[in-house]
Amino acid sequence: MEATTDQIATVAALNDIARRTMGVTCRTVITQGIAALDENTQSDILKMIEGFEDFTPDNDPHGEHDAGFLYRDVIGQWHTRWTDDSARPALSVMWKFDLYDPVLVKIALNGSFC
Repeated sequence: MEATTDQIATVAALNDIARRTMGVTCRTVITQGIAALDENTQSDILKMIEGFEDFTPDNDPHGEHDAGFLYRDVIGQWHTRWTDDSARPALSVMWKFDLYDPVLVKIALNGSFC
């Protein structure tokens, strides 16, 4: 079943609210890799995710605003796109939002359980 434009817009709006108010309107879970970073870096990452608005058809093909990437260069500046093909970022972060019901069962766009 293909999601309708209205369903996609609703999911994007819910993900935008969750992303902008992490820990208030949603449960935030981080990986061991992020947890191993120093507190300042963790804080920077969360702030960048909360403020992320750089959605494009390349990084958000379904229009749900549910995932993105962050890159920190060697001098410590954060970017939402990595354009320097000659060098690797010093740190890459992939973030993702998923919709779960209150007992943590994943729900698909069509309302079915995954």
